[in-house]
Amino acid sequence: NINQIYSFNRKNNLSKKWHINITIIIQDSFKLQTTALIDSGAQMNCIQEGLIPTKYFEKTKQRLSTANGENLRVKFKITNVHICNEDICIKQSFILVKDLDIGIILGQPFLEIIKQFKVKTEGITTKIFQQKILFAFNEGY
Repeated sequence: NINQIYSFNRKNNLSKKWHINITIIIQDSFKLQTTALIDSGAQMNCIQEGLIPTKYFEKTKQRLSTANGENLRVKFKITNVHICNEDICIKQSFILVKDLDIGIILGQPFLEIIKQFKVKTEGITTKIFQQKILFAFNEGY
């Protein structure tokens, strides 16, 4: 029975990863239900370039590198993305990465919003706007 409490802290070097089910909504017109990887070691939220229509892209000069220091090609970002679950939506920005091997990575910016959270057998729970929310684990991973 895993039932641990995490308080996100950038200084904590222990990288944790979980796969959760989410819905992404962009400008109330594009909706995607998918699995995302929560990665406490990721400095930014990332989306694989082919998942989102290009009309939502904005040019960016942001840089991103992998854990082993390899630079990733980044040309675009999306700033008005809502990660929705149980009628609660969390606004986040993402950078688009051409050769990302997983569709969506939720990194430190996302973890800073959900701050203190519990990891239970069924998923990650936290309180947002005084409401308890569960990000269910994806069983396929």
